[in-house]
Amino acid sequence: SFGVSLLASPAALRPLPYYYPSTVSMTPLRFASSVAFAPAARRCVGLGLGGAAIAWHASQRTPACTRSRGTPKEEAAPGRREAKLLVASPAEATPSLAARCIAEALGTGIIVAGGCGAVCTSKYAGGNSTLFGVAAAWGMSVALAVYVTRAVSGAHLNPAVTCALVAIGKAPAEEAPLYIGAQCAGAFVAAGVNYAIFSAAIVAHEAAAGIVRGSAASAASYAGAFGMVPNAAVVGAAGALLAEAYMTSILTFIILGAGDADAASVPAGAQPAVIGAAVAALICTFGPVTGCGMNPARDLGPRLVTLLTGWGGAATTAWYAYTVGPVIGAVAGAFAYQELVAPHTKRKGA
Repeated sequence: SFGVSLLASPAALRPLPYYYPSTVSMTPLRFASSVAFAPAARRCVGLGLGGAAIAWHASQRTPACTRSRGTPKEEAAPGRREAKLLVASPAEATPSLAARCIAEALGTGIIVAGGCGAVCTSKYAGGNSTLFGVAAAWGMSVALAVYVTRAVSGAHLNPAVTCALVAIGKAPAEEAPLYIGAQCAGAFVAAGVNYAIFSAAIVAHEAAAGIVRGSAASAASYAGAFGMVPNAAVVGAAGALLAEAYMTSILTFIILGAGDADAASVPAGAQPAVIGAAVAALICTFGPVTGCGMNPARDLGPRLVTLLTGWGGAATTAWYAYTVGPVIGAVAGAFAYQELVAPHTKRKGA
């Protein structure tokens, strides 16, 4: 039979912490714990954190736990096996790299399906959403994607965020290319599904606007719904790069602040919602300027779909502004938080 009792005495346990690369919070979080018997443990203790468990095997019906002061070996009755503590190692408790990459692909796909999908509905299907409505769709998509993937991969869901984490030592550099590849792949697949759904409406939109797909002017027909294109009346490609760097630095700074365990200003369960709200607020401000990408995967994946479906050279319009800009901004925002704010919250946490 299996016997598991509640914690009898905190002194009987010695926590063995395992730290896993941060969730969206970008700070190391305790991912799992295991337990070990103290020599004079009074009870058998089972603590189900991160897969740690106690299996008590007996060949006959006997009490699962003993109240005597002896060790499990000393108390074992004739004909009964000793109690054994099975502790999950860090390697067993941590999701595999493949599982984490799949989570990154799925999470980034959710963002593109919801955010780009909302733009497609407004642009091609007569949705006529307001700026606030589109921003809210993006914010909710980001929050939901973070909620469902953060326990597995840490929910980077953005190559710029991954690069920022590597830059400040919160994520392993050797895993970054795989994370980024997974993020872009997830964005590409989700954009492909969006295109399949709205393809007829896109053709009708082009016909109504007199746009010839593949011409330089045809970038306007996919802008926002797939890849991003700067508002030429406001900024050029270089200006868009700087603007994307600026807004992504703000987003990254907020992400780190929301997830700072020492500051503890945002409950863990509310962190994804706060990040989604930050995305929505930034889109309301900068959406009409550059489209407010802040995520290279969100641009590159959908942009590749347009490259493969007839837009040709027009599909590469200002692509670097939405890749280089966010990476520079995210790294700058991460370092700003690390140097300007984190030292003070660490003293508070201490």
